[in-house]
Amino acid sequence: MTQMNLINLLGQLEELIQRAPEVPLTGRAIIDGDLALELIEKIRNAIPEEIRRAEQLQGEREAFLREAQAEADETIQRAEAYAAKLVSDSHVVQRAKQEAERIVDDARRQCEELKREADRYALDVLTDLEGRLTNLLEVIRNGRAELSKGQTNGAME
Repeated sequence: MTQMNLINLLGQLEELIQRAPEVPLTGRAIIDGDLALELIEKIRNAIPEEIRRAEQLQGEREAFLREAQAEADETIQRAEAYAAKLVSDSHVVQRAKQEAERIVDDARRQCEELKREADRYALDVLTDLEGRLTNLLEVIRNGRAELSKGQTNGAME
């Protein structure tokens, strides 16, 4: 079930509550309990998909970081190999060391930037998911509270 289906289900639950006929003089509404429970069950089933999606994104982030580290290591190895080839005279050696250090520094900077970007992306995705789940939880709590009020009022009458 996709994110849009989860949002759609929440919309359906909200619409069910909003369109429910009101009991005169009580401010309470009568909703189809079976339909509300069916929607809540569908929402419950949709939430694990959102969690799986977040876990997948976390796995992708880790794979991305591993690839970035492997690229950085490969770049460092190439730089070291390049420096080793240039060991023929002192001027060349000095230039090779400087070039190797520059390449290594560039590779490290690139690796760090890739890590920062991956962390920012993962944080944004997880923050968005947390917000959506918080909103979903609030809708569910409100729906349950409304259902509970309806049952309590029904029992009192």
